[in-house]
Order: sequence, then structure tokens, then C-alpha cells
Amino acid sequence: MEHELSIKSETAKNVKKFTDYRAFLVAYAQEKKQNSPAWSYGAWARMLGLKTTSSITKILNGEREAGSRVIEQMVAYFKFRDKDARYFRDLVRLHKIRSDARLAVLLMEKMGKEHPDATRRLMDERMFRVISNWYYLPLRELTRIPGFRNDPDWISKHFRFKVTARDIERAIHTFIELKILRRDDKGLLAVNEGQLDTTDDVTSEAIKRYHEQMLGNAREALRSQGVQEREFSGSCFAMRSGNVGAAKEMLREFKQKFVRTFEETGGDTVYQVQLQFFPLTKQIKKGEENEVQQ
Repeated sequence: MEHELSIKSETAKNVKKFTDYRAFLVAYAQEKKQNSPAWSYGAWARMLGLKTTSSITKILNGEREAGSRVIEQMVAYFKFRDKDARYFRDLVRLHKIRSDARLAVLLMEKMGKEHPDATRRLMDERMFRVISNWYYLPLRELTRIPGFRNDPDWISKHFRFKVTARDIERAIHTFIELKILRRDDKGLLAVNEGQLDTTDDVTSEAIKRYHEQMLGNAREALRSQGVQEREFSGSCFAMRSGNVGAAKEMLREFKQKFVRTFEETGGDTVYQVQLQFFPLTKQIKKGEENEVQQ
């Protein structure tokens, strides 16, 4: 059966090599057409439970998004294992939230995606700047605060960490180009909730740079800000390395709940919540504890 043949697809077995769900679907279709002359979009649409061939071709061409029902039918069709299924669902989510750079960062962290060639920037250069420069996302949040001014000098002085007015001007220009920000009828900056028109990918390199800069800000805040304004805490403990995945998921859930609880319209200050969780020692493998010290 065609459905049985689908699981033998090299494309389907390597879904984690893709950073765009449409690129994955197109690659799969091309592979099937090359290997099976009888294969057709119509047959594929029927196997996915879609009523018309155009339902799948519109998704491939970017004319419509895959809904939750179609996504689950695709997961079943490709017979993804649990991790691959989660990755595929996250690919679809990532595409849908491209208009919100902050959510895109959070989702990329969750996915833990490492592109095979991390030195390549597969994204638009402008979007790379948005993710990799620490002050872009805080600037976006700052525009939401009542009393915000469209003055780069004013903005740079309201950041507690060094950023020049020229950097702010460039950030505003980039945001407007990407339609993340817009100017209203009065010329004031406002967050544009519309969809970001880009199909480029966010690479792990951009996220690494973002965190490196935020860690630098945290180090400075530790010395320059009073304890009444910030919270630094840490714990070291022994745990099984096999529980790392569950621990990371719990931290992510906490962070999302924390932001949902305290983020509000009419806020007066932009804050950063930053979580770090990493091993301090190498793993002691089973049997090492029985080795006799010389």
C-alpha cells in the first residue's frame, strides 16, 4: 500500500533535518514522484483524509496553513515516533508564530534544534539581527508601555545596559521592514500583530548570541542593581542524567506560567527572566564507583 511505502521514505525518516514544515512536505512529495510514477497529490490528499487535491497543494504552495486536524493526520500518515511527531508539530507552530519573534525564540529553545551547519545563517539577515541582538525584543516590549517616545536618544537612555541611539534607529528600521512594528496615523510606533512575511529560518547561532548577551547583562545587573529590583538564586544538586529532559520541560512550563502571570497591559518596566540549567561535572558511568583508586 502507498501508506506502507511512506514510512520507507528517506525524507520522512529525516524530518529533524528540516527547519520548515513546508520544505519537508515538498521534499517528501518530490521524493515520492521520483520513486513512484503512479504517485499523485490526489492520492496523497485522500490518504490524509482531505476532500480535494487543492487542500494539500495549497498548503505546499503557502496559500493556506495546515490546521490541527490535518497536522495530526500527517503525523499518523508518516508514522512518526513520539519525538519526531513533536518536532513536526513544533515546525508547524514555528511557522505560524513568526510574527512574534519572542515566541519564536521560546519555541526554538524548546525544539533544541541544531542545524547540521550551524555556521550558516539560513535566515534573512534582518531577522537574524532581531534574534541575536539582545535589545531588539526589549525594544518591541518597550513600545507597549504608556509614555513611550519615538526618540532613539530617549529610548537608549531608558535601557539600563549600553545600547546607542544609532543601534536603536537601526532596530526600529529593521522592525518596520519586517512588519513587526508599524507607525500609526500619528507616526507613533506600535506593535504590528499581523503575520511576518518571511519563510527563512531562525538558526541556533542567533539564539546562542542572544543568550550570551543576556548573560552579560545579568552579570552586570548582579553588581549594579539592588536586591529589591532583581532576584538571583541558584542550587547545585545531584540527579540522574536520564531525567534531564523532564527537568527541562518543567523549567519551560514554569517560565511560560511566570510570564503569563505577570505580563500585563499598562506595565511600566521591561524585565528579563532568564533560566540556566547545566551540568557542573561529567557523568560518572555505571561501574566507575567500583574502581579502586590508585
